[in-house]
Amino acid sequence: MKLRLQNDLTSISVSDVVFTALLAIVVAGLLKLFVIGAFQIPSSSMERTLLPGDFIMVSKLAFNISAVERGDIIVFDLPDSIRSESSPVSLIKRVVGMPGDTVRLTPSVAYVNGNAQPNPPLSASTDLIPKSLLPIGGNLDRTVVVPAGHYFVLGDNRANSFDSRFWGCLPASAIVGAPLFVYWSHGADAADLSAHVRWNRIFTGIR
Repeated sequence: MKLRLQNDLTSISVSDVVFTALLAIVVAGLLKLFVIGAFQIPSSSMERTLLPGDFIMVSKLAFNISAVERGDIIVFDLPDSIRSESSPVSLIKRVVGMPGDTVRLTPSVAYVNGNAQPNPPLSASTDLIPKSLLPIGGNLDRTVVVPAGHYFVLGDNRANSFDSRFWGCLPASAIVGAPLFVYWSHGADAADLSAHVRWNRIFTGIR
C-alpha cells in the first residue's frame, strides 16, 4: 500500500512537470509571436544610436497601445515589392514624416511641412543627399508627400542607410513594433576595433 502511494505521487509529480513545461513553451511562443521579439542589428544604418552587433528587445504591442509619432524608432518588415534577395527581412529606422506630411530633403537638412527637423543626437552622418549625387555647382532638393497610412523613415546614419529615400514611404501595416533596449552587444567600437562584449551598451534604452 505504501509503495503504491509513492508510485502515485511520483506519477503526479511527473505529470505536473510535463504540464508546466508545455505551458511554459506555449506562453513563450505566444509572447514571441504577439508581445515581444528579439532582433540583431546587422548594419551601421542606425549608427551610433544602434551599432552592428547590438541585440535588441522589441515590443510588438507598443503601437497598439499608443500611436506612432514623428521621431519614433520602429522595427518593420520590408515589403515584398521592395525586398531583394540580399535585403534583410526586418529593418529599423526613425520616423521623419507622418501621413499627409510634406517632406523636403536638402543635402543636410530634412524639412517637414516647412519646419527644419533636428538631426538624431547620435547620428554618425547627417548627409541626406550624398555629395556624389549633387550636380556640379548646384543643389538638389527632393520633396515627398507622405500618403495616408504610410510613413517616411530614415536611418540615423543618413549617409549609409537603405530607407525611404530609395524605396519610398513605408505602409503602416509593415510595422512590427518599437525597440525597447539593448540586451546584448558584441562587436567593435572606437575604443577597441576588435570584436568584444560591449558591456556599457547592455540594458541601455533606445531613443
